[in-house]
Amino acid sequence: MTTSITIRKRTFDVSDPCSVAENLKLVRLQIVAGGQAEVIRFGDDEVRYSRANLEALEREIERYEGACAVSRGNGRRRRFAKRIRFI
Repeated sequence: MTTSITIRKRTFDVSDPCSVAENLKLVRLQIVAGGQAEVIRFGDDEVRYSRANLEALEREIERYEGACAVSRGNGRRRRFAKRIRFI
């Protein structure tokens, strides 16, 4: 099973969540800056579009950042125990 992936001519190891998070942030920056937009021209008409799903990309960045934090030993707690206080 391969553990490397190539996105926008960058190859990185998906078994390292910190590396994946950093590379996905770079992809997001390229998309936001218009680096992934396609331009189609029909005579004098021009259309720009992008097939990027920024919401899904943001979710993946958060997921890999969480995995990175856990692998470094400083992960955030997502669930907490309930407490009961009697007054």
